[in-house]
Amino acid sequence: MQDKYWSLDSSGGIQANASKGPSSGLFTLEWHPEGSMAFKANNGKYVAAKKSGHLYANSDKVEDMEKFYFYLINRHTLVLKCEQGFVGYKSAASPKLECNKASYESIFIERDEKGVCFFKGNNGKYWHTNGDGTISVDSDTSQGFYIELREPSKLCIKTKEGNYIMAEKNGLFKVGGPDPATATTWEY
Repeated sequence: MQDKYWSLDSSGGIQANASKGPSSGLFTLEWHPEGSMAFKANNGKYVAAKKSGHLYANSDKVEDMEKFYFYLINRHTLVLKCEQGFVGYKSAASPKLECNKASYESIFIERDEKGVCFFKGNNGKYWHTNGDGTISVDSDTSQGFYIELREPSKLCIKTKEGNYIMAEKNGLFKVGGPDPATATTWEY
């Protein structure tokens, strides 16, 4: 089934058998606040994964069987970049992150259940949000984040509380609001 597209048949079943992108193979990806995503087929129904492993687009609402979780597979590190520059430490003595650096810092990813990721710095410490919304890499305990793919090489990062990580013009790297339209898309 290599190089085949998903295609929706008349019964709502999904097969990976189309050679070119057919109109029956158009799906909308919807991200949900708790980190899950759902696929909506061109018949207006949500894709559900049955216990047998088969996929069907016949659900009117998103419940557990219609929820999917995103992970970056075979990628244990991230390098993040925005319009202002790379994400890195504010200084050698400060664990606070900024996004206006000329050189990058490798960010290590640890996976958890249901799409949750933990980010760890070169110092062996985890990312955590400070009271002012900034992010530092100095915690011994992990704080969960979600990764949302937005374009082939761009993603958004969201806290488990549902707020997106933002880049500000002055290089501030902080937690913003819950609106995905205002979220920073990070090249990775």
